[in-house]
Amino acid sequence: MPGSPIHSHLMIKRYQLIIGAAIVAAILGGVIYQGFQSTVFYHTPGEILAAPSDFQGRTIRIGALVEKGSSRWDPEAVQLSFKVTEDSQNFIAVVYEGVKPDMFREGQGVVVEGRMDGSGVFRAETLLVKHSEEYSAVEKYVDKEQLYRTLSKQ
Repeated sequence: MPGSPIHSHLMIKRYQLIIGAAIVAAILGGVIYQGFQSTVFYHTPGEILAAPSDFQGRTIRIGALVEKGSSRWDPEAVQLSFKVTEDSQNFIAVVYEGVKPDMFREGQGVVVEGRMDGSGVFRAETLLVKHSEEYSAVEKYVDKEQLYRTLSKQ
């Protein structure tokens, strides 16, 4: 019967259930949306150069080709520098401190993971080199003495 205490109690419970379901749906929708936003495996140089401030201070991945004639290997510093591009017109300078991968070649695909510094140079912490249809991670040496021992054995 409308207006009875039992009817009012049931209406309150119904509203609580509807509000609770709406909150759960909103949270679930937000989590799913975030999941889709963060599933980008890598960004292209064009995306980064179009909006560089969007990528400052974030760890990101860049997938591109190593520009021919751009790589420089410094064995003393154990540092590899090169430029990545997708169109041979726009470039991002990359600096990677670690062992130069045997499979690293100019003109081939790479994925680098790291951060843009304030001067527009990408500081790579991880370098994945394309080998056939797969990307291979590079083993990074922290101890330079270990690196030199390994290099001298070859």
